[in-house]
Amino acid sequence: MGGHSWFGNLSRQNGYYEHQVSPFQQNLFKGVFTTGAPKFAFRLGRQAIFVLPPLAFYYYLADWAVKENNRHHSKAYLKKHGHAE
Repeated sequence: MGGHSWFGNLSRQNGYYEHQVSPFQQNLFKGVFTTGAPKFAFRLGRQAIFVLPPLAFYYYLADWAVKENNRHHSKAYLKKHGHAE
């Protein structure tokens, strides 16, 4: 298998640096509640103007369609329009 190509010395990379922090020094959730949550709420609020009007429109459209369907299938409507059993 050759002389110098052991697994740990396959090739050289210049300009590549890798830094690691000890697991005991990591603070994974630092800033989640102090900076992360307010930023998330702010960004969500900025997008509300684009999301809420269509959402409200289609919600009320679906609600109207269900009520209209129930009205068209009621006994009173069918009797009035000549579709009595």
